[in-house]
Amino acid sequence: MRLFRILSLLILLSLLIVPAVLVFMTVEDTPTVSRKDVIDPEMAERTKAFTGSVLKKFYRQKKTGAITIIAPENDLNSLMAVASRGIKRFGGHAEITQEKLSAFLTFSLPNNPVGNFVNIHFDIYPSISGLHISPVSIGRIKIPGRTSLFIIRYLLDLILGNENGTVIVNSVRTVSIDQNAVIFSLSPIPDIMERQEKILSRFRDLRESMPLLSLSNPETVRIYSGKLAELDDRLVKGQSISLAYFMGPLFELATQRSYNNDPVLENKAALLALAVYLGDSRFEKLIGSGHGNGKIRRKSSYRRVLLGGRADLRLHFVISAGMKIVSDSGITAAAGEFKELLDARRGGSGFSFADLAADLAGKRLAETATDSARARNVQAVLAGTVSETLFFPDIHDLPEELSREQFEHKYINVEDPRYTSFVTMIEKRISRLPAYMGYSE
Repeated sequence: MRLFRILSLLILLSLLIVPAVLVFMTVEDTPTVSRKDVIDPEMAERTKAFTGSVLKKFYRQKKTGAITIIAPENDLNSLMAVASRGIKRFGGHAEITQEKLSAFLTFSLPNNPVGNFVNIHFDIYPSISGLHISPVSIGRIKIPGRTSLFIIRYLLDLILGNENGTVIVNSVRTVSIDQNAVIFSLSPIPDIMERQEKILSRFRDLRESMPLLSLSNPETVRIYSGKLAELDDRLVKGQSISLAYFMGPLFELATQRSYNNDPVLENKAALLALAVYLGDSRFEKLIGSGHGNGKIRRKSSYRRVLLGGRADLRLHFVISAGMKIVSDSGITAAAGEFKELLDARRGGSGFSFADLAADLAGKRLAETATDSARARNVQAVLAGTVSETLFFPDIHDLPEELSREQFEHKYINVEDPRYTSFVTMIEKRISRLPAYMGYSE
């Protein structure tokens, strides 16, 4: 009996001590990646071209056979810069030499007495037989390369199902390095379209089987989409209408339903319905099943709904609000900024501060409406007959259609003080609107 107690005590101590030691060994005081690369229009365009090229190669593999992906150091770092712009606590950097590709990742943690950063480092070596990586360093812990590959395969299999993680990792045939670029040669992935559909289906099933991960109750969203359809039916064919026409009755319904329900959940459902109906129907896939009457979005009328007199501003506004619901605010802001930088390239519509203002205002609406301390105030301001001036800022003096040359001449990049001060001015303008007054991030 005494031996049993001693063993039980040792097991209990190990359960307490081992995790503490692991945390101590993985968390550090200084970051490996201490600065984030700034994003300029050229970098944004490069990232879009690189990711688009990779996806096309996978989808065309039946015609081309083996897939060759050339990843220059600049493209990899552009991709990491865009990711770090969206994920506030992430920083990444890649270095390519003749011997290897080195990846450095840093995740910053909230203030704590142990350490503020988790640093990860690994190398990928040239190989004629699959993917070969160095031991992976997580802080002061080193995990052997083969063990790391096994863990990566296992985790991807759990997430993607159908052994898709193993298939993807094992598809790497060779790795070579040439002129500051790493070249991956991959075997064709069998049934890639079917695998993609199964992966998407798996994520949908996972979301619907775990209510805590669901964006909102689909049936609640359906109630608000029904209200939007009802309002839509009242419009005269070909009539142009302000977004405010939909906003007032939508939040009036949210106010009524919040009498016995959580106003945050009601506001979230209302904004998701708005994002699907007047933004992008792809949001519906993120909500889950429950829309028994088919698609929410109806193309017969959505092009006639304007914000600031323009349909594109309405899209920016409602899509950014929806994106805030499905992701964190950093990703939402980065996505809007990223799109504007792409438009600044030669031949695009140009960088528009008015579009960016619509992005920021939509994001602010979602933030404020889903904040427990402000949810009912938003309802009180926006319920009933309302005007755009309650939730959308004045944009008449904001520069638009700036080419890449004009943007870089005036602002250089999005980290330039002149650019950030201008964005701060727009954000202050938004903060003074009645729907958002008193809100702070």
